[in-house]
Amino acid sequence: MEPTTSLAERILDAAAEIVIGDGVDALGYGTLAESLGIPRADVTAAYPVFERLLADLLTRETADLTQIVVDNVDRDPRGGLPSRIFGYALSAVYEHPLARALYIGDPDGLNRIMRAIDGVTTLPQLSIHPELLGALQAAGTARHDFDATAVTAVITVLGSGVSMSAPGQHLDSVASGLITLLERAVDAEVADTAAGKAAFFRYAETLADTGGPR
Repeated sequence: MEPTTSLAERILDAAAEIVIGDGVDALGYGTLAESLGIPRADVTAAYPVFERLLADLLTRETADLTQIVVDNVDRDPRGGLPSRIFGYALSAVYEHPLARALYIGDPDGLNRIMRAIDGVTTLPQLSIHPELLGALQAAGTARHDFDATAVTAVITVLGSGVSMSAPGQHLDSVASGLITLLERAVDAEVADTAAGKAAFFRYAETLADTGGPR
């Protein structure tokens, strides 16, 4: 049975606040019931499988972050370039409270959530995927002299390293450095990035529909 929409949303809102305030380890049926001021049985009735709650929480966060990036890419005349898309994605993670809590405050907790929901549902795609870079190459806004899978792996490792180790006051400068690397090594020299924007929007639709490619 699908959880009641209004109660499910309230539960997810409470779950986000708990993770933001106290970390993933504090999240459970008991703390959710206490936060909402309702019986524990109401929470378990809405989400009898706790992993489904975790999956819905991450899926909703992925959708929110994707929409932020889509809006920024759409407004930016140069938004179809890989460096711009990555820059907006990085900013969205750092500026969105739940994403920041998971990626920067509690990356181990994020990993535990991802392991818990694997096999329960499609894992939400929270990183740049080779499919996107390949699409940008086909659109002409990314250079063709690099391997999309290899570059994606480097971006993922560097982005994770920034979130786990960079002092908060230096995040902007470190992120700027990563974006500069992409500008010089990955962005194509094009006057019009509309084709890259269109490729990204198509990719973003797959995130909204399915949680993204695995």
